[in-house]
Amino acid sequence: MLRLGHIMAFTACLRAGGAPVDRLLRNQRLPVLCSDPDAYIPLVRAWAFFDSAAHSEDPMLGWLVGKHIGDHKLNSGLLQQLESSPTLYQALHRLVKMAGTEASDIQLAIHEGPKDVVISTCYPGRPEVTGYHQSQAYQLGVILDLIRHFLGQQWAPDYIGIEGKHVPAGVEALFPRTLILTQQPAGYITVPRSKLHQATCNTKPNGGVADELVLSHNFDFINTLHALLKSYLPDGYPSCRFAAKLMNISERTLARRLSTHGITYGALVDEVRFKEAKRLMQKPNAKLGDVAMAVGFYDQSNFTRMFRRIGGLSPKEFYKLNKN
Repeated sequence: MLRLGHIMAFTACLRAGGAPVDRLLRNQRLPVLCSDPDAYIPLVRAWAFFDSAAHSEDPMLGWLVGKHIGDHKLNSGLLQQLESSPTLYQALHRLVKMAGTEASDIQLAIHEGPKDVVISTCYPGRPEVTGYHQSQAYQLGVILDLIRHFLGQQWAPDYIGIEGKHVPAGVEALFPRTLILTQQPAGYITVPRSKLHQATCNTKPNGGVADELVLSHNFDFINTLHALLKSYLPDGYPSCRFAAKLMNISERTLARRLSTHGITYGALVDEVRFKEAKRLMQKPNAKLGDVAMAVGFYDQSNFTRMFRRIGGLSPKEFYKLNKN
């Protein structure tokens, strides 16, 4: 099955170009009037629709839909979780974990190398199904758009891999700084490890980067909790009970409200610790041991594990990167 929202990504682009969308949908026995993006349709019929539309309108269709629509047709709750992730590394891991809610049988994975990570997408055993390669082109566009929330809209990967034998004419012009490799075991995009710690690059009102909180009179629940917990980090791990008292609510209410944002208390504390550690390590002459203590870690190895889990690289690697 596939969420109808992804069909809507294609129909939006096709309608903008004046294509006979309703006829193309009916030819594949797909719903024409349903407007619920969270409804589901048969996967193979969706792919057949992608293929027939590409043949009649543009061989680059999947690539163009990925470029112009990107991740905007993901479930809104999932998209909010991805875009609010503390780092690109965490956003990619969340996408891999939740991809099954968008499409059945899809396999997303993260493969870690010494200099790059590879995020891959495939449907094992189905590359020869009609429309598969148009779908994969779109999937790569969704992944790329998510990455660009963190690295900027001009960022381009060094390599893109596809399972298809050929790159449609015109696709390479969309990625002038990227080498597209064909006949790969899965579709994939490479990301340098040095980029994984980046937070979203949405700007603040004053032009800065949205990696730090903007103090204001209308803090939301999560930002308020972030700001309060940050002050107590040097004293050690702030317990859930302690945080609930700070917010003047019960532990159960705290857990429930965090759940509505798709996050656990432990994950939230890790986010606060990671952001503060990054800030401290950017200061001249910062010492990693002192940074670990300042964010509540009295064991350096525990600090390293947390930092790598959130940022995709070790504190030492980040420290050296920041000094270069």
